Amino acid sequence: MQQGQLSPREGEVAALIARGKTNAEIALSLGLSASTVKHYVEMAMRQAGVTSRVSLAMWWRDHEEGAR
Repeated sequence: MQQGQLSPREGEVAALIARGKTNAEIALSLGLSASTVKHYVEMAMRQAGVTSRVSLAMWWRDHEEGAR
């Protein structure tokens, strides 16, 4: 997978972060454990080349707008 390309699950998690959801809320809505969500957040941040949840949310919004 190339940098800047998220897996479908990483994309789901990034979209929920962009909506302001916490890891616990994401875990509940996707039926995952909090530690699994944390892993997806870390992987999505790495793939997007960012170092914070806020930056990931901004990256996701830019990426989604560009895809439309």
